Amino acid sequence: MRALLLIALAAAAWAAWHWSRFPGKWDHAFSTRYASDRASLVTGRRSLREVNKEAARAENSARKRAGAEEAKYQQDIQELENEIAGLLRPGLGSHVKGPIGDLTLYKHAVKKTGENPVDIPLAGLTATFRSDPTYMIDLTLPGSRTHRTKYPRRREPGDEATPFFTAEQLSDFTLEIMNAAADESNFRACRDARLPRARKELEAAQNNSAARDEALQTLQDVCAWQKSNPRRIEALANLEEKRRQWQQLTGKMPPK
Repeated sequence: MRALLLIALAAAAWAAWHWSRFPGKWDHAFSTRYASDRASLVTGRRSLREVNKEAARAENSARKRAGAEEAKYQQDIQELENEIAGLLRPGLGSHVKGPIGDLTLYKHAVKKTGENPVDIPLAGLTATFRSDPTYMIDLTLPGSRTHRTKYPRRREPGDEATPFFTAEQLSDFTLEIMNAAADESNFRACRDARLPRARKELEAAQNNSAARDEALQTLQDVCAWQKSNPRRIEALANLEEKRRQWQQLTGKMPPK
């Protein structure tokens, strides 16, 4: 019973849709007497639909190409802008080691926390480990300003939660800071050599818009041509004629 109801509803929906496509009396929409008139209208609609589909395919193809060229143009510029920004403002960089007490080593700087927090650039930095009278690491900048971090020589009884570092661990960490400072010197030298080239490459990339501009112009040309496409104009005129004929027959103007 339910299946029959669904079939009936589907049939009613199709009849209503069909009637909306061929407005008029019941005979106009369903009788074999007017089958040729309906077929003529269907043919006119199909011809215009096929032309529109071809136009849509041509426009979509041109639009995809224009989008791809625009994306490539922007990507080339963005990659160079990101590179230049990274060279000029490298920030802390990636994490290397730590925290070792108040010190954490990053690719381009040492971050010091505690009472006087500061980010210490690695460029030209000298790191020295001292063990007398207490463990300490001195970080000295090229201008001789020094940041000192102290560590206890022994763990206090009952204080198992506080991190404790041996002299060997602190000495190894100091060596890692010195090696990172050497890597930073190499980075700065490469940066100074790379920056002028990267800026020239960015300028060239910004001016290299020929492919993007050509694809955009092609899209505009395709869209403009479709509006004056002789086949579309002919198919549209033919369909309009068939719609008027149907209106004269039924008194109702059918949809396109």
